[in-house]
Amino acid sequence: MKNMNATYLVPASVPEALAAADANRESFAYLAGGTDLMVHRQQENNTATCLIDLSALPGFDKIEVKNGKILIGAGVTLHELANAETVLRHYPLLAEAAQSIASPVIRKSATVGGNLLVENRCSFFNQSEFWREAIGLCLKCGGDVCIATGGKKACYSVFVSDLVPALICLGAKVQYAVADGMFDMPLEALYTGVGLNPLHLPAGALITQVEVPVKNGVRTWFQKLRPRKSVDFTNLTLALSFEPDNGRLKVALSGVDMGPVVFETGDLSDAFVKSVGKKCRMVENLFYPRAYRKKMVEVYLRQGLKAVGGR
Repeated sequence: MKNMNATYLVPASVPEALAAADANRESFAYLAGGTDLMVHRQQENNTATCLIDLSALPGFDKIEVKNGKILIGAGVTLHELANAETVLRHYPLLAEAAQSIASPVIRKSATVGGNLLVENRCSFFNQSEFWREAIGLCLKCGGDVCIATGGKKACYSVFVSDLVPALICLGAKVQYAVADGMFDMPLEALYTGVGLNPLHLPAGALITQVEVPVKNGVRTWFQKLRPRKSVDFTNLTLALSFEPDNGRLKVALSGVDMGPVVFETGDLSDAFVKSVGKKCRMVENLFYPRAYRKKMVEVYLRQGLKAVGGR
């Protein structure tokens, strides 16, 4: 194993964190809960020489309601999110998504921001350095081929956040800080759908909070496919929201492509249901076979539509 020592910084403010990132721009990583990052460091998939601990940032771990919106700090833990009274009352979809992630112990440390930015996964990448060198390095770790497909042009590592599909269906925005100030964007705009570079973020940008509007009368549904009901990352997550007043449906999926897959439509026909899985670029690089995951997209979508009264 390589020497994994790193400079460890604990900034007391967002500007201080951004300055630390700029000073160590060649090799740094923001650290919140660390439940994903520290595993990547153990596997030597992350070798940053500077870790910037965000736990001391003011307001980073707060949930509050303002002007008909809920503001969720990026440092809020998944346990806090899943059990917050406001979330349970107004956003049961979000609470269910948070509750589905990892295990009770991990949720006590893992954060909202960490789940939004979770590294794309692949069974040929999420291994020890020894394993990866033995089989041959893939595009995501310095090689010249995607082992899952045999292609040399695209990495098919899979986007696996469970919060993101739920948040997208709720119309969430994400706020980030850079040296020039604070900016926000629709959450789905944060992702590129490119395996090697999955995020639309300026260098050194820091996710600070998520903003979710309160919408009355919206019906929601959530389901997740994984080998076990705890610990395992998703092989397919599907969330949907349905507005019965106008028949509008929003569907968001993870575990099926290099980024979240989103549909917004008034078409609830069988043709639409069957088309969703066809637009998911799955390959054989997770636990369940590609054909089974494709089939389960349709199964889950039909179940969800029935549950919200859209069928």
